[in-house]
Amino acid sequence: MNAAQAYLGTPYKLAYGWTCGTATVDCECLNRHAIWDGTYAATGRGLQLNYWLQGQINQGRRVGTPRPGDLVFWDTDPSDGIRYGGDLDHTGVYVGNNRVIDANAYYGYVKYDSITLGGTEPDPLFIDVLAPNGY
Repeated sequence: MNAAQAYLGTPYKLAYGWTCGTATVDCECLNRHAIWDGTYAATGRGLQLNYWLQGQINQGRRVGTPRPGDLVFWDTDPSDGIRYGGDLDHTGVYVGNNRVIDANAYYGYVKYDSITLGGTEPDPLFIDVLAPNGY
């Protein structure tokens, strides 16, 4: 997905709510900008995603086989004690060939990664936000 690729190398910075910009992004922010930019370029109307993970999940539908443009969610801290949905604490944009683009706090920038985050997260959740919203 070209819109997500445009953010490769962008520095990571944690942002809360609707405060994120485009010079630095966190994972939710990357999703929001990539989906908006891509849908706007393709159709002339951008899809506005929610600013928090569970809100982004609720805007789409779970799929077993991801397509480019689907969102990917991981529970990177299973000991945080939050119920299903709230405990998914990292996200990225699926770009095909078992690869994602994510704003990665560990590395400090937006980068390509595997859908299992290098094998550390074997059970990602795939969400199609495009088709349910008319794109």
